[in-house]
Amino acid sequence: MEVFVARQPIFNIEEEIVGYELLYRKDLTNVFPFIDGDQATSEVIINSFLNFGLERLTEGKKFSIHFTENLLEQKLPTYFSPNELVVKLSQEVNISSKLIAICQELQELGYLIILNDHFLLQDHPFIDQLLPHIAMIKVDFRKEYSHQHEQIEVIAAKYGIELFAEKIETEEAFLEAKKRGYVYFQGYFFSEPIIESTYEIPTVFSSHYQMIQNMSLEELNIDELAELIEKDLSLSVKLLKLINTSSIGCDKKICSIRAAIRLLGVDNIKNWIHVLSTRGQAEEHSLLSDRCTHLTLTRAKLCETIARQIGTEFPSGYYMAGLISTIVKLVDLSMEEILEDLPLKKEIHDALMGKENKYKMVLDLVEAVEQANWKEINHYCKRLNMTERDLFRIYAESLNWTTEMIREERIATTGQDPLILN
Repeated sequence: MEVFVARQPIFNIEEEIVGYELLYRKDLTNVFPFIDGDQATSEVIINSFLNFGLERLTEGKKFSIHFTENLLEQKLPTYFSPNELVVKLSQEVNISSKLIAICQELQELGYLIILNDHFLLQDHPFIDQLLPHIAMIKVDFRKEYSHQHEQIEVIAAKYGIELFAEKIETEEAFLEAKKRGYVYFQGYFFSEPIIESTYEIPTVFSSHYQMIQNMSLEELNIDELAELIEKDLSLSVKLLKLINTSSIGCDKKICSIRAAIRLLGVDNIKNWIHVLSTRGQAEEHSLLSDRCTHLTLTRAKLCETIARQIGTEFPSGYYMAGLISTIVKLVDLSMEEILEDLPLKKEIHDALMGKENKYKMVLDLVEAVEQANWKEINHYCKRLNMTERDLFRIYAESLNWTTEMIREERIATTGQDPLILN
């Protein structure tokens, strides 16, 4: 499934790029579609951090994202470093004592906050209490709004707030803004929003997000969390990509979901599950099909069970290899491109790239089973020192395990048991 984010550069007075504004896009059409504000922000965050990788979008510079009142109340900005994120208040926020308290807390934590100019042009009773916590005012610098600029500039000077000119469309407008004391600039004169696209793997079990959300940190442990995450290819890949983000800053290689959870921490994982869950019902349309779900889970489970049968170390690594191996069937990318974003242990990486090792032998055996290739099955069973009888016993067990996982998900999401005929 293809996903999109637009990024529009922000320039300083020397015309150097100092940051990017990240914007929601549903396709290659370069306009903001009608969509709920919470969902738009959540999609931008998920795509930027977990699908693209922040470094690719921002090149190590700061970025700004719009936050709705609801997401501010949920403290969503605090999931990210104030060294990276600049908080832009959505135009729909209600200026209230609650919002002022949130902005004060964010300011004390080191976050910069941007306010749109239209708030200053309306009669807000709390605006004077909000402005001491604002770092920048973003001003529409098109000619038709020039009669408003002086009023905004006087207010900004009173509170020591920096001026940010947006919609700069000509060199004349840029020079005028510099002359009037603006320090940040954005607009088509410099660059229109640039749309980036990448892939996202559809969710397998959407109910798992809610299950994790409903559990307290005290109730969550690594084994339970790993069992929920590793059943979902989409969630597993997002977790691995998170390790590669600049906010984590880790170069460790991972051989299992449990290892990833230990590295990131249960509380960090739960924060990201919360971000994913803010998508709400909108993601249901992108669930992985039953056929793909069955292939993904059965292959992963069979790889793991074969590894246990032959007595290898870290059978969970074989589950990971089986899980990741199915991605090429779901997205229009090569395995090499997929693995660029995943911090996998070298042996798993090599096997997925086709290099011979024990992981590769197990993967080849599982694919032979899927294709009923009896000659290959016999060949790899001999190499792995296992009987075909044991292989088909554990294959049946893996199929039954997958069927039960899908059945439990359908009961959780629909309340109906698909095995019971009406």
